[in-house]
Amino acid sequence: MDELSALMRHLRLQTRVFHQSTHCGQWVVDGEYERKAMFHLVASGRCVMHYGEAADDVILQAGDAVLFNRPQDHCLIASLDDASDATTLLLCGYFEFESPLAEILLASLPAQMLLRREPNPRRGSSGAPAALLQLIIAEAESGAPGAVVLMDKLADALFMYALRQCLAAGTVKQGLLTAISDPHLGPALLALHHAPQQSWTVATLADTVHLSRAAFARRFARSVGTSPMEYVTALRMQQAHAALAERGVSVAEAAVIAGYATEAAFSRAFKRIHGGSPGALRTS
Repeated sequence: MDELSALMRHLRLQTRVFHQSTHCGQWVVDGEYERKAMFHLVASGRCVMHYGEAADDVILQAGDAVLFNRPQDHCLIASLDDASDATTLLLCGYFEFESPLAEILLASLPAQMLLRREPNPRRGSSGAPAALLQLIIAEAESGAPGAVVLMDKLADALFMYALRQCLAAGTVKQGLLTAISDPHLGPALLALHHAPQQSWTVATLADTVHLSRAAFARRFARSVGTSPMEYVTALRMQQAHAALAERGVSVAEAAVIAGYATEAAFSRAFKRIHGGSPGALRTS
């Protein structure tokens, strides 16, 4: 498995298409439905994306998508060049991750990314394939049983194409995307993700890539944006969350998975990261 695929499996992306609407005439849609990473897809017609005074407006054609990795005030408005009876179909959704490590990934990405529809994209291109977009649009228009779930799953791919765009354009200078492809960090990250329950230390992680402890720690912090052991803790807490929610393990077992000696210390850390107690999650 390639490094990016392994990383995304651990981040556990969940996409939700939460808004679908058809517009004609002169119209305005407030784009900030959710204060989280989100996207807009123009399924048919066209519109203008307006950011306010800070940036130029962007014209979105049918098949174009724009992704926001951080909340940003914006709105979608009718194109003044369109006839009064021209219609535009919009799909809006948001991206959620079960892993707290996703914050590190999103922080390293551009605030917004534009995916232009490309009928025949070249390898490493910045567009999304027409086939993917047409599948999403077809499900939106069909209203068939299971259409909502299919749109959610297909929209996961939009995020992956956006990541490819960033990698191809070289717009990511640090963070998980660059670290996972770094020959001095990638193997250590893959080993950690493969067996997070192992008794990792900075020294043992450094040994996997034949670096000194100090050199590895500096390189890791500079690239990823957090220390190696903070990353280890976040990954283990994700594993503990999944074990509690999906397998119903005891809090004591989850504490072991997360590398904590006592349930009390684990519970405090779990609540700080996930916003609720491990016991409440297990019960629900």
